[in-house]
Amino acid sequence: MGFVSDLFSRSTISAQGKELATQFSKRLTKERTGDAKRVAAEYDILVGNALGYQRKASLGVLGKSQLINSFQWALIDEGYTESFAREIGGQLAMRLAASE
Repeated sequence: MGFVSDLFSRSTISAQGKELATQFSKRLTKERTGDAKRVAAEYDILVGNALGYQRKASLGVLGKSQLINSFQWALIDEGYTESFAREIGGQLAMRLAASE
């Protein structure tokens, strides 16, 4: 599906990005972002959830971008620093791109 489905399901993809951020923030509170082991463990769970959604929704490049952007902004809205949200989002983007 890819490109065309990404265009028509933007709101669904955006909602999924926000849901990923909500799940992530429940497991890793802002106060624990300095604990590298904990961040790595939660990041692995995040990647698994995102890859599962990517396969299910057949995301193309635009869909992946929308998912990551929504995820990052949702983290920022929940009070995480912009630099932390961009770091996690950038790493997630590389993992999603590598899974093609």
